[in-house]
Amino acid sequence: MHYLQIADDKYGSDELSSLVSSGLSLLGLDSYRTIRVSTKNNRISIGFKTLEDANTTRTIAGVPPHPRNKTFRSRDVSQFVLALFSVATTSTNNVA
Repeated sequence: MHYLQIADDKYGSDELSSLVSSGLSLLGLDSYRTIRVSTKNNRISIGFKTLEDANTTRTIAGVPPHPRNKTFRSRDVSQFVLALFSVATTSTNNVA
């Protein structure tokens, strides 16, 4: 089984999918249908129901919005997870 190391922790594909799901939910981006993570290839694909949530996720990852594609893809799961939780943490800290 392949793992990705983020900071001092190692994560498998299922763990990363769950982690990403939690981060998206913290931001209210809950229209995702699928989250697929490949630790072997360091890739992630998230299928959304709404274009708005897909483009917000692209913005978090530093990727330009797409006019029609509801699927977010990244070739660097580790970087995306760090960006996602950086935004989620900042967002929840500013609400309190």
